[in-house]
Amino acid sequence: MTLEKKLYCKWVSAKLKLMSILEDEEGDTNFISILVLLGIGLALAGVFLGFKDQVLTWVKENIGDFFSKKGGK
Repeated sequence: MTLEKKLYCKWVSAKLKLMSILEDEEGDTNFISILVLLGIGLALAGVFLGFKDQVLTWVKENIGDFFSKKGGK
């Protein structure tokens, strides 16, 4: 086998490996993880909407106390 044929075989082999990596369809776990994260985000949004008034009142009181104090405790 000549050097040219060897190089061509290596090139074809590398191209086939690259194509198999690019066209491999094992991305289902990524889709499932995106759905799980989306579900967690929606659940947190629902919890925040349920306790919105309490959370905002707590933040307003604590930040107001922080900025109204002139010195340390």
